[in-house]
Amino acid sequence: MTIEGRQYGGRAVTERKAERRQRFLDAAIRIFGERGYANCSLADVCAAAGLSKRQFYEEFQTREDVLVAAYDQIQDQAGAALATALSTMGSDPDPTETVTQALSGFLGSIGSDPHRAKVAFVEVVGVSERMEQHRRERRHAWTDIIRLAVPPLAGTNAAIRGNPELAASALIGAINGLAHEWLLSEPRPPVSDLVEVLVPMAVSLILREPS
Repeated sequence: MTIEGRQYGGRAVTERKAERRQRFLDAAIRIFGERGYANCSLADVCAAAGLSKRQFYEEFQTREDVLVAAYDQIQDQAGAALATALSTMGSDPDPTETVTQALSGFLGSIGSDPHRAKVAFVEVVGVSERMEQHRRERRHAWTDIIRLAVPPLAGTNAAIRGNPELAASALIGAINGLAHEWLLSEPRPPVSDLVEVLVPMAVSLILREPS
């Protein structure tokens, strides 16, 4: 029997391992969002997860590793929400309507929990050279996603205006800055207010060539 197929307490080892890893990620997002990454130790992450350091080191090597994994999970889930929004688009989409749906899906995912938003937009900034490089790689990945998303959003003749890398970076920068202000606001406005501000910016970056 392989390790994947072994049972412990009636459950597969891989299932228990995945659940344990998720407990660390959930705990990290919660306490990094509440107290800030710089103010939380590895012991704090373990205590919040209700797991031991030995179990932590079976999943991660450093405290920064769990931050990277939490950030990636938040980004991946937001990407999935955006993809779900795009899947409902018709064959002749209206750019404003479809960009509104796409941004609502993306920001609704991240903004569903302020802790997630704080980790995604604040706590990962300036942590280390490695983290900054990883954030840049994720931005480039989002550039590719945005480029591929433009035809479904605005029609087959649509493209990103100007340099796609710069245009996508401009939109991502606007999202990050606006989300940061949203997190600091008291009372915090609904996510729909962010979408309302961002939609005209996003639509302005789309160029529709005549058929």
